[in-house]
Amino acid sequence: MRIAILANTLPAALPIYSELNSNSEVELLVALCSPPGHSPLKSVIGHLARWLVKAGRWQSLRLALSGRLVLCPRPLDHPKTLARLNDLKLDVGLHKTGNIYRQPTIDCFGVGILNAHIGVLPRYRGRSVMEWSLLENQPTGITVFFIDAGIDSGARIVLSEEINISHCKSLVEAKQYLFNLDARFYRRAVDLLMTGNPDFGLNDSGGQRYYVMSELFEKVTEQCLLLQGRELSGSPNLTRESEN
Repeated sequence: MRIAILANTLPAALPIYSELNSNSEVELLVALCSPPGHSPLKSVIGHLARWLVKAGRWQSLRLALSGRLVLCPRPLDHPKTLARLNDLKLDVGLHKTGNIYRQPTIDCFGVGILNAHIGVLPRYRGRSVMEWSLLENQPTGITVFFIDAGIDSGARIVLSEEINISHCKSLVEAKQYLFNLDARFYRRAVDLLMTGNPDFGLNDSGGQRYYVMSELFEKVTEQCLLLQGRELSGSPNLTRESEN
């Protein structure tokens, strides 16, 4: 299986690359894509600056020297970028960018582009879904699914799992905790795809699209998170579940 991690920066791609690179059945690439609104020159300068100041620079250099780094300095939907991606004959893309994927980009991948969404689909689509889950006293979690050109509306769910975040002390910590699990969930999703007969879940239209939460709701949700942690730690009958 030929896979490309789609990222705007190398540091963002490295944890996913490290997680999947040990699988000898996967041919893994990193496609560095231009962030939204950046010119080709600005993108290249940004990559060089991050290489100089960010951790993991030597791992990044080794990756570049291995020939597994593909630089796409133009927007994702630019004809030259699409031609480059098509030439690579990719099976699966792994989302790690701030870009919006249009159908011509999705079509460059034989199977599709996976997204590790920090919400339980199909119920929670859109923005601030972790926060809205907490506010509505519903489980938080991660869903890995194949995107389409809509907002969290791709029909094929590869895996979906509830994740306990009650040990987190703030919304920022909880959200980062979930984001940091994306490499592990991508690896699990790829393993399922490589069985040759994955049992896809259905991301139907029964869910709701959520939007960015206001500061007032964020404060209320922060209290919900803290209360959840106190209730869990205070009960002898409850134990925290591992993300595994």
